[in-house]
This record gives sequence, C-alpha cells and structure tokens, in this order.
Amino acid sequence: MIECKELAGKVIRVCHLYENGSNGPEVHIEFTDDTTFFACLKTSVSLEAKCIQDEGGEPQVLKDYTSPAVSR
Repeated sequence: MIECKELAGKVIRVCHLYENGSNGPEVHIEFTDDTTFFACLKTSVSLEAKCIQDEGGEPQVLKDYTSPAVSR
C-alpha cells in the first residue's frame, strides 16, 4: 500500500476514470487548489518457458528459456 498524505484534506473539483488512457487505465483527480493527481495501471510481460524431463518422479528442468519481465 502507498499512502498519499499530500492529498488528505484537499477538496476535489472533478474526478475522471479512463478505461483506456495513454498508459492503460488511469485515474485523474483535479483539486480546487489547482493541483492534479493521476495514477495509471502499468503491466509487464514475461515469457516462462522450460524444457523438462519427467520420468515419473520429480520433473527435472533440462533448459530454462524464461525471459525477464519487460515493461510495456
């Protein structure tokens, strides 16, 4: 959790929820003191790929092709 103490007590002028903002889903809050707060949901993509051998016991990883997460 992230607490935004700077926003406490401010009066909201308008709040917009965007399903498809420029960076994905976004929330924009404009306050009466001419400040704005916005938050967007960012995702990351990764590929998990492994070659395993299972002869009825504990599967053994022969090769791990997994890539690190890449931000979008």
